[in-house]
Amino acid sequence: MLSFSILLRIHVNEGCRIMIAGVVATLEDLGGNLQDVIDEIARMPCVETGDVGPNPRRLPITIDSPNPNALEETTRRLQECRGVAFVDVVFVHFEDESGSTTATHSGKPNSS
Repeated sequence: MLSFSILLRIHVNEGCRIMIAGVVATLEDLGGNLQDVIDEIARMPCVETGDVGPNPRRLPITIDSPNPNALEETTRRLQECRGVAFVDVVFVHFEDESGSTTATHSGKPNSS
């Protein structure tokens, strides 16, 4: 069973909406060094990689994005990286300065 934690960072940007997503990239070994793939992903803007632990084929990633389109574009860029088999979105959180809106793991707003 895979266990990992993704730390969500709170951003204070006046008048700015922030989307934060937690994704897991499944890496494939193409005869190269998986650390090179991880390093390439870590250099992407708005992306923070988590600890890989004992299984370097499952990489937890946090994506900070100002809007859904940028979030989708970053996810697409991750999927296009050499050595990335696929990307699973496991959590989406949306914050708005006018009022904090939290989300469930499915990305739907909480009803409370």
